[in-house]
Amino acid sequence: MLVDAVILSGGAGLRMGGQDKGLLLLNGRPLIDWVIAAVNAQSHAIDHILVSANRNLPDYARFDYPVLRDIYPGYRGPLAGIHAALLASPAEYLLVVPCDAPFLPVDLLERLLSALEKSERQAAVAQSQNGQVHPSICLLRRGVQIALADQLRRDPTCQEEHWLTALNPIYVEFPNAAFPTLNTPDAFASFSSELPPEPPALAPMLTHFTQQGEAVMVDVGGKKETRRLARAEGVIHMRSETLSLIAAGNHKKGDVLGVARIAGIMAAKKTGELIPLCHPLPLTHVSVDFMLEENAVRCIATAETIGRTGIEMEALTAANIALLTIYDMCKAVDRGMVIDGVRLLEKRGGKSGHWQADAQSRHSA
Repeated sequence: MLVDAVILSGGAGLRMGGQDKGLLLLNGRPLIDWVIAAVNAQSHAIDHILVSANRNLPDYARFDYPVLRDIYPGYRGPLAGIHAALLASPAEYLLVVPCDAPFLPVDLLERLLSALEKSERQAAVAQSQNGQVHPSICLLRRGVQIALADQLRRDPTCQEEHWLTALNPIYVEFPNAAFPTLNTPDAFASFSSELPPEPPALAPMLTHFTQQGEAVMVDVGGKKETRRLARAEGVIHMRSETLSLIAAGNHKKGDVLGVARIAGIMAAKKTGELIPLCHPLPLTHVSVDFMLEENAVRCIATAETIGRTGIEMEALTAANIALLTIYDMCKAVDRGMVIDGVRLLEKRGGKSGHWQADAQSRHSA
């Protein structure tokens, strides 16, 4: 069962004087950054995060999540953003949250999902104990997509609350203070003055330690299996004469790059044994490729799996061991070789979605 989330940031921001709410700085961080942290902190794993936006798209893209524009012209409201997300997401459920709700209960998705699974309804909507309904914070079944498209064709200006009411949703109650919203300049300024300088969910933390400082293997049992990919690279610098021997393929130890390729693939398969707190993963594909550059060999390793946790360490291990194998096979003629620039290039899959190293950092490797 897949669950995706969409953060709605595609409105005209009329109550904020036309400003793009998701990019407003709240204690030095864009508002959407706080919401992303709150979504990622959910007790039930989210497979992918999507961002609904209709302007300033490059600014939203830098958060490394897919950015979706409404397919309908103009600013038609939250329903158009939800519609675009349902078209893009393959998930069975879609969690909807607005960009002006910087804090969310960590059990928001868990409770909405539990309520929806126990019923035959199409939507679960958050509601405060005082009876206030929060239509922009809801969980939808994938099956609402057709009804939503029909609604937008018949009445493009339909309010989200009216459409949800027609679905006869189940309402899930939360504390009154659970959903502070910042949709006016006064509310934004007042809320900002009461906050600490850093959003707690974004505070740096090491994932392999408990609060008591004990080393642990991260529990991924509650996560869903998804297709995951990672690419890593590294470079070994050497004398031109050494590179010529490798390129000619007549080094006295044989095909250097062929042996290094096999070593990298084998290392990826052994990552869980080499790095203490790594989970052993069932690899579906590993490739190790080389490029000859000026006095250097660049290695790019790709690893893929269908699993519950990322595969970055397998790609990084493959690249490292492949480069070390080149050093081992060539050290008799060039002990001054230098390995550097080993880094992650790209990862796909999991709740953090698609991540890529920026072009400048890749160029400097």
